[in-house]
Amino acid sequence: MSKIGNVMVTVVSLAWMAWAGWDQFANLPQGTVENHSSDTVKERLRDCSGTFKQRYECKNQVVIDTDRTSFFNMLGRIAIVVVPPMLLAGGIHLWRRRSDDDGPSDDLLSQSHRRHHRRRTSSHH
Repeated sequence: MSKIGNVMVTVVSLAWMAWAGWDQFANLPQGTVENHSSDTVKERLRDCSGTFKQRYECKNQVVIDTDRTSFFNMLGRIAIVVVPPMLLAGGIHLWRRRSDDDGPSDDLLSQSHRRHHRRRTSSHH
């Protein structure tokens, strides 16, 4: 593939990343990323009751669950932005390797021809 092909893959990848990045991060829906000060988390923390230990464990679990959910939400959004260009680049790379491997080089072709020619001439003697 030529330099033009490389430029095309780069342009398509950058365009995808710009569009998908804007789409995924410009207007995050409510609740996608929460922290300890968000209203939803504060409500869940208020629902914790019982002894001091039980309240502490409940609040700790709410914080851990909130952080985990926010992390996976953001990871999914980042994957939507980054993975398709990576797959495109990887696919193009594999396609190039495959096309390079399919056609024998002139050197390999001449070696094969010489071996074949030797076998044919040596068996007729």
